Amino acid sequence: MARPEPQSKTPGAKPAPRRGAPAPARSGAGELRAFERLLGTLSAGFAGLSAERIDAAIEHALHRIARTLDLDRCTLTTVSPYTGRAEVAHSWAAPGLERVPVLHIDQSNPWALSQARAGRAVVFSSLDELPPQAAKDKETFSRIGLKAHVTMPMLVAGQLRGGLSFGALRSERQWSSELLRRMRTLADVFAGVLARQHAERQRARMLDFERLASRTMSALLIAAPQHEAGIIETGLRDIACFLGADRAVLWQWDGASRRYRRAHHWFADGLPGADQWSSVELPWIGARLNADGLVRFARTDELPAEARAERQAMRDLGVLSLLAVPLRVAGREVGVFTVAAVQRECDWPDELLPGVRLLAEVFAALQMRRRTEARERAAAAEAAQWREQFAHVVRVHTVGEMSAALAHEITQPLGAIENYALAARRRAGGAAPDLAKVADLLDRIVAQAARAGDVVNRLRSLVKRHELQLVEIDLPGVAAACIELLHGECEQRGLRIELHAAAALPRLLADEVHVQQVLLNLLRNALQAMEAAPPGAPPLVGVHIAQRGAGLVSVQVADHGPGISEGGLEQVFEAFRSTKPLGLGVGLAICRRLIEAHGGSLRAAHRPGGGALFEFTLPLAAQDP
Repeated sequence: MARPEPQSKTPGAKPAPRRGAPAPARSGAGELRAFERLLGTLSAGFAGLSAERIDAAIEHALHRIARTLDLDRCTLTTVSPYTGRAEVAHSWAAPGLERVPVLHIDQSNPWALSQARAGRAVVFSSLDELPPQAAKDKETFSRIGLKAHVTMPMLVAGQLRGGLSFGALRSERQWSSELLRRMRTLADVFAGVLARQHAERQRARMLDFERLASRTMSALLIAAPQHEAGIIETGLRDIACFLGADRAVLWQWDGASRRYRRAHHWFADGLPGADQWSSVELPWIGARLNADGLVRFARTDELPAEARAERQAMRDLGVLSLLAVPLRVAGREVGVFTVAAVQRECDWPDELLPGVRLLAEVFAALQMRRRTEARERAAAAEAAQWREQFAHVVRVHTVGEMSAALAHEITQPLGAIENYALAARRRAGGAAPDLAKVADLLDRIVAQAARAGDVVNRLRSLVKRHELQLVEIDLPGVAAACIELLHGECEQRGLRIELHAAAALPRLLADEVHVQQVLLNLLRNALQAMEAAPPGAPPLVGVHIAQRGAGLVSVQVADHGPGISEGGLEQVFEAFRSTKPLGLGVGLAICRRLIEAHGGSLRAAHRPGGGALFEFTLPLAAQDP
């Protein structure tokens, strides 16, 4: 709408509003219709944009919004999903006016930010309407020239991701309820766009980092000892640059001095204070590393009061942000891996932490190997420890294959989620919202999200190290509980599971959760195999538990299905091999790893008379003398 004309002195003209009177509402029917059309245009335009084009589209959209509503400023603020820090990301200002500067919103507008975190809009037609607790915000608004203002929070899954702000600087202004309702809808559109952009960038960044990690691990696995130092320092440089940091250091724990001493490092060129990074004493960080396995902060003021030594050390070293991951071998700390930013603050995204932990484990293995070889080159026990460490590294080196599998498997549910979400928005935004259809679409989104999460969790389970919680278990009781859990599935399929357990089985120490996981997986596979059973086959899956020799207990799961092809008895345990249309082929690989972690074994065989037989063994607990 046009700017207000100067007040005329001709008869019949409306007098100018007296000082202190409410400003007139300026959102007429024409303006609302124009804004409604703009909403539809922006929603459609954002739908097909790639992550790289969204920022430019947002800048253009802010200009169009301000022009349509005759605003002086339009601003989009983002909130980091990792640190909760809020900053101005995009801002448009009318000609002759300055854009809103890049501010730390949590410092400049604490009251407004608290309102947004609670999902409430901030609306005022005059600065005098602000409550007393908004004194800091009022000061900020006054400094940037605001006279009337609206901020609509942008929420994703109930979490604050930013705010969309509309400002008037030329005069005070009333905001009609109809206009505010449409502003909230627009904020929801922007929230969805930013969430999609974040997810796409997050996925691409995770894959890029995994490729970097895989490249570094490959080089270290094949490197001669004399080349390890150079490869490590190249890896530290690549990691730091990828994370936007300036320094990366491998610290070695010195038990005698109770300090961390620098073993390998990379520092960006031209930064002072490198000599100070030779040794540090960090008691609070050390305790947290032992307790939580990770320390990260984007700003030093995030450190608690008890971290006095760390605060002082960070000031001395010029550190703004820090990520620290312990280096452990066989549960024993041998050092710490740190990545630090000294020129600007850095967030440490959640999706990259598994890759950083994996690299830390590799670095720890290499660091410990050198120390061990220097002390006891001929120690057989130490050599076995290193074989185990590097065997683990070789197993998780499948991260490259996993990245490809994950990208392939997750594309379909993510695409479905986006399509359903767009359809739900169209249904909800119409003149007569179809709530039943919207609810159905939301259910479909939840189902697809669960599917994507299941893919990620199964791949994650394949590579994570399983820490056992050994307790005395009743193995027949565990088997009976698993069979009961599958009772409904058996009824639907017209099948039954029979349990045969030997009497007076010896005492068994195992991780009950992991044993249950293995049994459930084998039983479900057997039930699925029975769907393709030959005609006349008994509708039966058998579970047999017995002692084998003096030191083992055996569990067999047998079905009457089509069996396993010749040559396939070992292939069924290979990751990423599956005969199921929607399977990733990691279930049996995980089961074998869980059983081997107990010191047992898992094998497949042909069942006499037809079908498949899977058998795992567990060692008996050592008998008391």
